Order: sequence, then structure tokens, then C-alpha cells
Amino acid sequence: MEAYKNEIKEAQNYMEYLKFDKSHPWHRNLIALYLSLIEYSDSLICLVENEKSIAIPLIFRGLLEAYVDFKNLAENETYIYYMEANNVKQELTLLKEASNNNNVYLALIASEPSLLTATIQQYEATLTELSKKGYKPLKIFEKFEKAGMIDEFKSIYNDLCSHSHNNINSFTGKFVDIDEAQNDFEITHFKEQADGEIERHLITGCSYLRNASHKIHAVLETGYENKFPV
Repeated sequence: MEAYKNEIKEAQNYMEYLKFDKSHPWHRNLIALYLSLIEYSDSLICLVENEKSIAIPLIFRGLLEAYVDFKNLAENETYIYYMEANNVKQELTLLKEASNNNNVYLALIASEPSLLTATIQQYEATLTELSKKGYKPLKIFEKFEKAGMIDEFKSIYNDLCSHSHNNINSFTGKFVDIDEAQNDFEITHFKEQADGEIERHLITGCSYLRNASHKIHAVLETGYENKFPV
């Protein structure tokens, strides 16, 4: 864990050298994803130190998804258009639900039907234009595929999703203490995690942050990527 803490500290120490154009969508979102990796990492450390293990896979899933987007965007500027397509699609889903005028949680949005209709039309036009250029919303597998991380999708990500979706199998690690000698088990809470269960998240998260630090300093040509050897 100390290595991970040091990685976070080093990332922050060299933050001042990241010079970018905040008005440029590629720069702006690349920095946002890098900051996400730093803050997700900091949250993981906090959870481990305070023995709040149930939330660790959920935070790590967010970190992994951010790393996939970061890797794709750092390696190809045009990936920002896929991100925009996903964003517009998500907004459209929400706005169209509001336009049905029967969801109490979206009543405020639905209260201005003229503005709502105009916004939906604008977003639909944007999505159509992006689609014509070859940029459609990506499913999560397609994001991993573009990042060259299919193995991670089929293993690490699959396991993380079982926790966030409350799959039955995930309950065993959280709440079941197995007594093999007695061929029995107990249901418990705030269960102490077995050696290695948390460590693998820390090791992988540290590796992702190191790779991201190296890549962002290389992409933005700060000259400090050598401070984060990979």
C-alpha cells in the first residue's frame, strides 16, 4: 500500500508541469480522466485503511473504466467523439423519459416541455452527425476492445460487476465465513478480508496510475514521463 501512496503523491507532485488547453475537448477530458484515476486511487487507500472492504470493488470498477477511457483517449484524439456520442445518448435517454411526463423524479425537467423538445431535437441531431462520421456510442466491451484489454474485461471487470450488481456469488466473499473443519459456515458482517483479496486491487490500481502518469506526461510533452518508468 505504501507504494501506491507514493505513486499518488508523485502524480500530484508533477501535476504543475501538465500544461494544456482547457478549451480543447481532448485536453480537458484527458486531464479529467487522469484526475479521476488519482482520486479513485486515493479513495481506495482510504477504504483499505479504514477497513471498509465492501466498497473497494465498486471504486475499483470506476477506476478501471476511467483507465480504459484514458488509455483510449491518450492514444487516439478522435476517441473523444465516441465519448461525446455516449454522453449524448445518455442525456437523450434521460430527456426522453422526462418527456413521457410520468416520472416524478424528472418532473422539474418535464415542467418546460418546449425547452425539453428543443433540447431532444438538438441532441438527436448531434448524435446523427456523429454517427455519419463513424462515431457511435460504444458499449463497455467495445471500449475495452479498443484499449486492447479484452482479457481484463473477461476477468477483472467481470468479477467487479458481480459485486456492483449484487450477484449471489459476490455475497460469499462479503458475508460468509466457511469452517472447512466443521463443514459449516456462518453469516457475518464487516467480515475481515482474506490475504490477497484487497492486495490485488492495490497492485493493479497502482500499475494503472503509473502507466497513466507516464502516458499523460508523454502526450503533453512535459519531459517528465521518465519520472514514471513503465
